[in-house]
Amino acid sequence: MRILVDSHSYVWTKLNDPRLSRKARGIMRSDENELFFSVASLWELSLKIRKGKLRTLTSSIAFLHDLLGEDGITLLPIRYEDVLAVEHLALHHSDPFDRMLIAQAINHDLYLLSNDTDIKLYSEIKTIW
Repeated sequence: MRILVDSHSYVWTKLNDPRLSRKARGIMRSDENELFFSVASLWELSLKIRKGKLRTLTSSIAFLHDLLGEDGITLLPIRYEDVLAVEHLALHHSDPFDRMLIAQAINHDLYLLSNDTDIKLYSEIKTIW
């Protein structure tokens, strides 16, 4: 499967957080899936790092970027088509980072690994948890 990993899913994996579902944990550990991480999520996490909200994981977005590479996760750039798709999404969700993930999941035909209940309101995407 080709899967776009939401930021909380990745962070919870790295911290071995019990909120990560058994299925999500298996997906993150399996070599059978092609995993992607959006530049939007990297940007979101850089803001959290700057605010001191990710001290338990890292204090550097560069470290997190390198960690994604070590984990075999491909960084997914934001394309113009993704920005256009955000404009046409229903307003179920107001978080701009999550709206970008939804648009990218649609445009790139990716499953979205997320526990976000608002994301699950978009019938156009396939979520996994």
